Formats: sequence, structure tokens, C-alpha cells
Amino acid sequence: MIADSFQVVSHFALSFGAMLALMALIAAWLFRTAGASLWLKVILPSLMTALACSTPFAIGSMLGYPVGASFDALPDRAELVGFVARDDNGLVDLWLRTGDVPRAYETKLDAKMKKALREARDAMAQGRRPLVAKAGKAKADRAGNPNGIGDDEDAWVVDPDALSRLPGKK
Repeated sequence: MIADSFQVVSHFALSFGAMLALMALIAAWLFRTAGASLWLKVILPSLMTALACSTPFAIGSMLGYPVGASFDALPDRAELVGFVARDDNGLVDLWLRTGDVPRAYETKLDAKMKKALREARDAMAQGRRPLVAKAGKAKADRAGNPNGIGDDEDAWVVDPDALSRLPGKK
């Protein structure tokens, strides 16, 4: 993420986590004087504390910020809704739609990805919806390289007539 948005997200995450921790403290104080059984007095504040500790780490993906993903974790075929290339960091934020809702990904930016994104940008400028797909070696050939680092065989391709083809018969 960009440094500014990271600071905003972490500030929001900290304040939201502090609010949940305060709620857990209030629940513990209320159940301390309640006539409930001991296990209920212990379990409910413990669950709220666990929620307060785990929620700040999930807020970024819930708000739609790009989630870091390797090339293998990206969908095989998707419609490219938008992208933000950050050449200085060697990263790109991709908004890909595989179903009804687009999903944001952050992945490494290389020369082949730049070429495919230029083609997609040109297609979007002409009013077409670009469909991107993976082209490269099969996953079994890369068994020793799970993160896809250093593999020159993987590339994105933009299929110019993917959305104009008729679907096959079933």
C-alpha cells in the first residue's frame, strides 16, 4: 500500500481495535457483578478480547484495499477493471472481476506485466472491457518455486476478442 493510505488504515485499525478492547473491558466489568454462571463470565469477555485482537488485521481486505498476492494466487482469467502501477516500488494494484464484485490485488510489476497493462489501458481507452489471462508454464513445472519469484515464463496476456466470442455448447 502507499504510505499515506497505510497510515490511515493502521490508524483506523488501532482506533477500531481500541474500541473493541474497551467493549471487552465493559463486558467483563458487567459480567463480574452479574448473576450468570462462572463460565459465561469468562467466555464472553474472552471472545470479545479475541475479536478485538484479530479484527484490526482483517480491516484492510474488508475495506477493499489491495491484498498482496503472488502471480500464482491471481485468478487464471478475469476482467481487468482498473490498475495503478507503481514503478518506483515495482508493484501494481489490480482490480480484477471474476464474478459480480471486483477484488483488489497487489502483485509485482515486471516488463511482461507492464506490456499487458499497456494493452489493457489501450483497450479501455477504446471502450472495450479487457479480459486478462495467464499464459505460461503449467503449475507442476514450477513445483520448486511457490512464490513465482524469478520465473520468466509467466506472463499476462490480454485477449482482444474474449468478450465477443460466443460461449461453447454444453
